Amino acid sequence: MDKPANIEIYNELKRRIVEIEYKPGQLISEKQLIEEFGVSRTPVREALLKLSQNGLVDMIPRVGTYVTQVDLNEVKYAYEVKRNLEGLAAELAAQRAGEDDIEELYEIIMRFPQYDLVKDYKKCIKDDQKFHQITRKASRNPILIQTLEELNTKTARFLQYIQYVLDDYNWFHESLKEIAEAIKDRNPKAARIAAEKHTQKFLEQMSRNFFR
Repeated sequence: MDKPANIEIYNELKRRIVEIEYKPGQLISEKQLIEEFGVSRTPVREALLKLSQNGLVDMIPRVGTYVTQVDLNEVKYAYEVKRNLEGLAAELAAQRAGEDDIEELYEIIMRFPQYDLVKDYKKCIKDDQKFHQITRKASRNPILIQTLEELNTKTARFLQYIQYVLDDYNWFHESLKEIAEAIKDRNPKAARIAAEKHTQKFLEQMSRNFFR
């Protein structure tokens, strides 16, 4: 079944905001969106309202709709919460993941050696996010998945905004492998510890460079 127009528009606008195609502070024209997507005002308005609820746009009456600024404190808090919840997701994934989920994790791990870590920083970020998205999906817990997706939107947008380049590729690659192997081995405790360590190191790196 096709997704409703407002959901498709929401997903596309969210992608543009997270990937910084729409820059912080940029005005979003409802009229242009209506023309671009070939829809009435209602689905565009519904998509923008959902983006507003998720903190990605500010809708100012009689003024316009603007992409929100990146809030460093909000990103820091998101990482702090993600540390434990990503660990829980990996723990549950080790118990519930299907073979297709595990195969997808290993496909991502295999791609990283092909990347130029400077030129391909966007691909690195997207594949890291995809890895954790698969892990969350494999948890088979819809509340956990939704919560982490909302947190991930904040952190992914931040990494794209600062054009984050991995400063320790070997650790990063081995860290993802450690999570995947624990899930494949059906070892919930090891999966949780590996995922928490992975997120904690990101938080430490961000704290040294950006957070107070």
